[in-house]
Amino acid sequence: MGKRWVGPRGWEVELIRLDGRSVLRARQYGVLGGYCATIADLEVLLAAARLTLDDLVEVLPTTAPRSSP
Repeated sequence: MGKRWVGPRGWEVELIRLDGRSVLRARQYGVLGGYCATIADLEVLLAAARLTLDDLVEVLPTTAPRSSP
């Protein structure tokens, strides 16, 4: 998995496995905001913080640069 999105004011959403199922974990500045089973649940949580899904940006994985011998 490992999908992750970040937003303004320290918001971070990550797709994780919890008790054998996929959920979205939302945190602000590292503090748990909630676990969301659906995108609709995430929209409600974000709306309380005056954010929308459009405010989130996906964090893409990077590859480590090769070191020269």
